[in-house]
Amino acid sequence: MRTKNTAFRLFFFILAGSLALYSCKKDASGSDNNTLPVQQTIQVKNADAEDALADKTEEDIDNKIDELQNNNYAVSGTKAYMADLTDTVVITVDHPDTTFFPKVVTLTYYNYRDSSANENIIKNGQIIVTISTPFPAQRRLVSRAYVFNNFSVTTDSTMTILKGTRVVNRQNASVKFNGLKSIRVSVTDNITSATAWAIVTTGKTDTLKFTRNVNRQRTAIYHFRNVIYKPLDLIHFLFRYVASSDTIEYAGTVTGINEKGDAYSKSITSPLMVTLYKGSLIISSGILTYVDGTDSYQITFEADPSHPHLTLVTVKNDLTGNTVSFDRRFGRVFRRWW
Repeated sequence: MRTKNTAFRLFFFILAGSLALYSCKKDASGSDNNTLPVQQTIQVKNADAEDALADKTEEDIDNKIDELQNNNYAVSGTKAYMADLTDTVVITVDHPDTTFFPKVVTLTYYNYRDSSANENIIKNGQIIVTISTPFPAQRRLVSRAYVFNNFSVTTDSTMTILKGTRVVNRQNASVKFNGLKSIRVSVTDNITSATAWAIVTTGKTDTLKFTRNVNRQRTAIYHFRNVIYKPLDLIHFLFRYVASSDTIEYAGTVTGINEKGDAYSKSITSPLMVTLYKGSLIISSGILTYVDGTDSYQITFEADPSHPHLTLVTVKNDLTGNTVSFDRRFGRVFRRWW
């Protein structure tokens, strides 16, 4: 059964422009004894922007597949094929039901126009997602394998082309009751990917390219509270989601080739803990080791004491001891699919 949808919104590459901006800056000044040189600062910010760009990509794609899953993989808002496929995204699901697995979801973009922050966005290419249940006795343990076939997003100033694969294997999905007072849900995903990125900026002659090979574990813990709880009351209960108590924990590594053509690695040495502060997600704690060529850095994440809704990133060169700090807005959401 084939279904089509011309109103399927995927993701915004707002951060691509900032990545290009960082990479096109030149080292025009030196540094004092306590601050990273300008070129090192730019490179570290490049690496951070690459992570943010990948985070946003993964978040938005996962959200759309979540929507399909919640709708039993039936695509709504369908329209017939037109003779000239422009400004269209066609979605097909080979088995739009809740029982047959594996199933394949294909999203094909034909100059599909989107917009964000007053900037036009045009999407082309294809994303194929194979969804399976490796453990039939535990249907909440779902696996999703993504294939990006020359998928591109073009804004007013930047075009980003993404190729490669990404696999999300759910290893655990457990529910723990605290009587009728509260519920704690824990889900653990193993994430692997091998992707290549190319970013072309209007007015620039160079094309930024980098690759990412990810081997990461993500553990999300969600909380629900019985808002009418009374001791010994076994009849009246109403559970509500409490996002402010949630956490996401990341561990693992990322390796690849950066935009300079050098091999790099990022290893989480202390788990990255993501929490919620008044509606804003922040990395409240965690340490990352970033190795780029002959340079090695220790990167620490925490809530910014001056701006608690932002993550304060502090970078220390392991060889010289020089440091630099900057704020980052973390773009992930709590994954709730099971």
